[in-house]
Amino acid sequence: GIYTARDDETLKNDIILSYLNQLPSVKKIVCSYKHLTPLHLDLNNNFSYKIVVDFPINEQQWNSLSRILHNITFPVEYIFKVSSNEECQYVDLLIEKFNIEKYQIIPVYTGNNLRFFEENVFLTKEDILSTMMTIQDFFSRQVVNLNDFGKINILPNGDVYANLNQPKLGNIYDNTIYELIEKEINTGQSWFNIRNYKPCCDCVYQWFCPSPSDNEIILKRNNLCLIQK
Repeated sequence: GIYTARDDETLKNDIILSYLNQLPSVKKIVCSYKHLTPLHLDLNNNFSYKIVVDFPINEQQWNSLSRILHNITFPVEYIFKVSSNEECQYVDLLIEKFNIEKYQIIPVYTGNNLRFFEENVFLTKEDILSTMMTIQDFFSRQVVNLNDFGKINILPNGDVYANLNQPKLGNIYDNTIYELIEKEINTGQSWFNIRNYKPCCDCVYQWFCPSPSDNEIILKRNNLCLIQK
């Protein structure tokens, strides 16, 4: 048969998945709804799918996704990336029409939708004080980033990140898991990214706010609130 670059990519993916299948930790396969393909490996150790849906939606590819998911036994969670109120409304329609039970709605900054973020993402004092949190959350936010801590992202080429918006830690083919974790603990910018900088460090609500998220990195802002300008 003819050997193609695609064969090599599939082989690398199979090697990574086979290795991860030996580990008891939770593994989430993140992929676009446009590129979901059934896996031919027998994976049974804490795997799940996170299917990313961005707009505008290609109806043909969306319908193809439904057929593929019919034969998948992994737990599935949808990640809807929205940049406007109109897209949020469309997500509501999809959730109801296709009986989607597990999902997240993630705001996406486009460069010209700051108003959308101010209305739907930025926190007010009332938002902060009304958020349910435990005393453990309060103290944990002073030490670790609750969004990123303990997580690593492995790309199809083997590159490893603690957060995809930060510099990579290494490559799964060149480094052991222990080396990658040690690097993030010692020099990384994600697991221990907390609100210990201005203006948050001067705010009385410093540790009541959620841990810094990808949105702060993308918007190049230290805080996403209407309290400290």
